[in-house]
Amino acid sequence: MDNMEKENIIDVHRRAFGPDEGPEIAKLAESFLDHPNTISISVSRDGKTAGNVLFTPFVFEDHPDAKCCLLAPCGVLPEFQGHGVGKELMETSIAHLRSAGFDAVFVLGVPAFYPRYGFVPTDKQTPYPDLLTIPESWMALELTAGTVAKLSGRTKAIPEFMQPAMWDTSAYG
Repeated sequence: MDNMEKENIIDVHRRAFGPDEGPEIAKLAESFLDHPNTISISVSRDGKTAGNVLFTPFVFEDHPDAKCCLLAPCGVLPEFQGHGVGKELMETSIAHLRSAGFDAVFVLGVPAFYPRYGFVPTDKQTPYPDLLTIPESWMALELTAGTVAKLSGRTKAIPEFMQPAMWDTSAYG
């Protein structure tokens, strides 16, 4: 990925999440892009990056062979929201992850959006299970049949995601 593409992706997340959350989400996206195992999927419109979603490794310590990832962030430029970019992002990325041999995708996200793409609430642990005050916001998409049922125990994400504040849903409205 060249610097221009990276800057475009960071800008998508900055603008998609608005003035309050945008700068922090953009900074996270930038650090995720520096991880060698991050998967970045973008959708373009009129020759520019209109949306982007990032996937980082998510490990169940008792099941290290399960190939899982965490979806975050997923952003669409404001001028392209409501025009199918998010749908294309989700469909393209799910197909890519399936073809790359992933078993499951997890997301701490908006319960009204992700179920459209097959995500369902899950009882699998986040790295900080005590901070999950909105259980329906923690969802999984099974890509390999039977995988999620077998997963259990403690989980671990990349270092940037291992901050307790990342998993505290009590501030969500």
